[in-house]
Amino acid sequence: MMQDLPPITNDAPAEDRLGRSIFSPRERGNYATFRLFRGEEPATLSVRDQVAVAVAERIVDQRLKPGQRISEQSIADEFNVSKAPVSEALMLLQYAGLMESAARRGAYVVRMSDADYAELVEYRSALEGVCFPRFLHRHSPADRKVLRDYRDHMEEIAVDDARAFEFAEVADRSILYIAMQSGNRSIARAMCPLSLQLLRYYGIAVTTARQRSQWLESWTAATKILEMRDLKHFMALVAQTRDSISADILAALRAAA
Repeated sequence: MMQDLPPITNDAPAEDRLGRSIFSPRERGNYATFRLFRGEEPATLSVRDQVAVAVAERIVDQRLKPGQRISEQSIADEFNVSKAPVSEALMLLQYAGLMESAARRGAYVVRMSDADYAELVEYRSALEGVCFPRFLHRHSPADRKVLRDYRDHMEEIAVDDARAFEFAEVADRSILYIAMQSGNRSIARAMCPLSLQLLRYYGIAVTTARQRSQWLESWTAATKILEMRDLKHFMALVAQTRDSISADILAALRAAA
């Protein structure tokens, strides 16, 4: 039985404006909202949208487990809505890569695997290969301040095991900020739903204080290199950090198999 559903109303105001969530790292809100809608969060959230956001966050933080079946009727009953918006919400989550459906089985959470993670990382790396250089050449003092705020917030929560997933989400959101400010709108839009898929994996790579400390150390070094506009060293550090995170994720996947 799923728990902690937010109230569902017609055209409920969105709780987390994109501008607030991206430019103010400490105001986390519903982290799936702007990602699910590709960085263009609706002014209001329909019933379908609210259901999609609630279920998406449960998938990403693994309250709904990989491979778990999702019953439209159960969700409709819990939200006290008809099945129509629930069906539309689940379809939206399929487009976002969080759910799949199969004959006689219905809808279920996408499984996690080495191969799936490798494909997601390859895709994101290709996008970052375009947006990171663009951002390094065009970033402003205001951008640097936002990234320092991200680093400071990560430092504040890094020692708290209970906030491990939040740490991963904040770190990931800092990358989305760079994409948003790179000047390539298409890449930023592509990276938002991709981020939801990868957050499922990042969450299992920050379970220890040691892992979070390593992420923080890498991000601190990256922000300094970025401010010097040293593209070669920045991209080298990105690749090194990606490899380190991937090693932790793959180890966690194999241990859980």
